[in-house]
Amino acid sequence: MKSTELRSVKSTRTAALLHVALGVFLCASGCSGKAEKSASAKVAPAKVEMVPHETELATLTLTSEAVKRLAIQVVPVEKREVSRHRTLAGEAIVPSGRSIIAAAPVPGIIAAVNNSFPQPGSKVVAAQPLMILQPMLSPERDVPTPAEQVQMTGAKANLMVALVTAQGEVARSESEIAGLQIARDRAEKLLTDRAGSRRAFDDAVALLSIAQSVREAAKQRETELKSLLRSLDGANATGRVDPADPMTLTAPVAGVVRNVQVSPGQTVTTAAPLFEVVDLSTIWIRVPVYVDLLTKLKRDQAVRLVSLDGSSLTGTPQLGKPISAPPTADAASSSADLYYEIDNREMNLMPGQRVGVDIPMTSVTEAFVVPAAAILYDIYGGTWVYVQSTTSDKGTKFTRSRVLLEWVEGDSAIISKGPAVGTLIVTDGAAELFGTEFGAGK
Repeated sequence: MKSTELRSVKSTRTAALLHVALGVFLCASGCSGKAEKSASAKVAPAKVEMVPHETELATLTLTSEAVKRLAIQVVPVEKREVSRHRTLAGEAIVPSGRSIIAAAPVPGIIAAVNNSFPQPGSKVVAAQPLMILQPMLSPERDVPTPAEQVQMTGAKANLMVALVTAQGEVARSESEIAGLQIARDRAEKLLTDRAGSRRAFDDAVALLSIAQSVREAAKQRETELKSLLRSLDGANATGRVDPADPMTLTAPVAGVVRNVQVSPGQTVTTAAPLFEVVDLSTIWIRVPVYVDLLTKLKRDQAVRLVSLDGSSLTGTPQLGKPISAPPTADAASSSADLYYEIDNREMNLMPGQRVGVDIPMTSVTEAFVVPAAAILYDIYGGTWVYVQSTTSDKGTKFTRSRVLLEWVEGDSAIISKGPAVGTLIVTDGAAELFGTEFGAGK
């Protein structure tokens, strides 16, 4: 009896212990699950921090005294029709008929003029003595042979061809000047009536000046060629040459000596080439254009010369007028050539030089236009303007706003994205605001 009761008590105690252990285990499991859920709820997989907008970091407030001291000026943003431009690569070449090769009229010996002999690349003026030719005809044979007379006639024919070319250039220049004077007067009238632009008037004046300079150069070349022909005719009027009378050979036109094919003391025959002079007062620009682009360009309007990166080539804009030149094209590259004439009296261009040619296109679009002085560039190439936002007793607020610059045309900058039309932007004083914002100004 006693053993039975003892076993019953032991089993009861064992069951109680099992119940307590199970309760502790279930409590621990529940508590750990709640802790894990609480931890997962507090720790997010990603953390996103809001960054202030760029306009909130680029607002300046200036007092009225500071605005006056910086001489800040503002203008409204405009929207108007603008013509697109395309910058293409061109090559400077010598115009046809501007290169003259001087040949020996009679056989003789070459000598220098006052110990000075022309060098390739040197500049010469018209009628400048370059070298001396001492004829070599003996007294008993001072009459040229028929073969020599034929060679002298050929040299004279070459001079006649150059003379006819110069006379044709004079006539063409006279016609161009007459038409350009009418265009200049029309542009001046439109500008006076406020119906035309100042740029159109300046372009007309520049083209007229180019045509007048071309006419003067052609007239000078015509005069020199006539003088050379007269001297050649006088020396051979009787078919005789005085061997004791040296002939001074002069530059037929003003220009640059391209090459010299003789040296002092050299003996030459009749019609032997001596030197070549190139007139570079005007120069042609040959522009290869892809054939599908020809219809999109205004080929009858003047162009501007720029560097290959699009910046201005010289201090003063150089204008090129379209000309009629021998048609040329390249089938391999599917391109055709356009030709423009440039005033090169200051020798800014040399044959073979590569330049950029800014050609207007036929497409006209509406775009936002701001002064070029208002555009600012950051270190990453981004473009900005300062917008005058508010003006109060506390001062004037200026906000730096990003713009998307398309191109710059003269004093105007064309942008595709930026402030709305009529928004006041800073022109004079924009650089000072830029320096003030980043700590470089006072």
